[in-house]
Amino acid sequence: MPILLLALLLTNLSTIAFLGLEIYLGRQWYLHKDIIGDHDYAQRCLIGALALLVFMIFGKGLIRILLSKSTQNVDEPKAERLKDQIKIQRPDGSIINIEQGGVKGKQTIVFIHGWNSNSMQWYYQKKYFAANYHLVLMDHPGLGRSKRANNNDFSLGKLAADLDAVIDKSAAKDPILWGHSMGGMTILTFCKIYKHKLPKIKGIILEHTTFTNPTKTSILSKLFTAIQNPVLKPLCWLMIVFSPLLWLSKWLSYFNGNMLIMTRFLTFAGTQTGKQLDFASRLAAMAPPAVTGRGVLAMFEYDATDTLAQIQVPTLIIGANKDRLTKPEASVKMNQSISGSQLVTLQPAGHMGFVERHAEVNQAVNEFISSRL
Repeated sequence: MPILLLALLLTNLSTIAFLGLEIYLGRQWYLHKDIIGDHDYAQRCLIGALALLVFMIFGKGLIRILLSKSTQNVDEPKAERLKDQIKIQRPDGSIINIEQGGVKGKQTIVFIHGWNSNSMQWYYQKKYFAANYHLVLMDHPGLGRSKRANNNDFSLGKLAADLDAVIDKSAAKDPILWGHSMGGMTILTFCKIYKHKLPKIKGIILEHTTFTNPTKTSILSKLFTAIQNPVLKPLCWLMIVFSPLLWLSKWLSYFNGNMLIMTRFLTFAGTQTGKQLDFASRLAAMAPPAVTGRGVLAMFEYDATDTLAQIQVPTLIIGANKDRLTKPEASVKMNQSISGSQLVTLQPAGHMGFVERHAEVNQAVNEFISSRL
């Protein structure tokens, strides 16, 4: 997502600035600590350096308190995986990690996560649907426990092919496909390329996703469309080239709280708990910047507009009234174009609505499966 790309870079730059200030204060203390008359200045530099160091290591605790809603008796998410895991070796050298849970032999739901995350994001859905469904979760290449392709292909066609392989490997009979953000784009691309297999798909759930280049359906869409080629694409390549440095900065941003600030204002609507905010931020920190950059480059080439009218599979579309990465208008457009589809708009909710409003999401999906499938 273009705005996510800029926010990540801003977050990394602010953390690098903190590091620069830390080095400067430490050096000033070292240079002036033994100079007569500069003792007070050196001491202030030392105190400032120590205070900044503490903030850089433990700042997220304070930020989490300031940016979270106080709630009681809430099931807080955990970054955990199902025990049953298998891997698929793909022809391009990538390895796709699959985890399975629930009850094998029952209706299968295949979960496809969003970009800059991994399959652990489905904590609430795994817990809710495990008793009555066979659950299959995949990690996109380069994310979670999956390995990227040797040719660094992150195109939507590649991701759709991976999804097709996951369906076959898991022996999912008439599966329901549930995709969030990039996961929804993967499903729509699957519908475009593998339309001959759609009769075997029992249902589709498209959550907080879009049907075209996300620069066109995010906030500030006119600006992002205009700067896509001259600004956003070069930034993606910078993320790829400097990935190791930016990944270190990304983790430092998580610990000092900058990542939580970005996650709160880009992907939540303000009803999240502190642990939900920390959970989403931690998953984002796990994603290598090079993978994020290549994925955004792939999104620029994505368009499934013409595919929408061809989808005859029962479809549930879930949008959010405060989604900044994918405006609600994208969900409305898909609802109007996919015959017989159902639209649910979460309020208030952002791009992480399946976490923030997990009870409503799970209930809506359960009702959709029960009544339409």
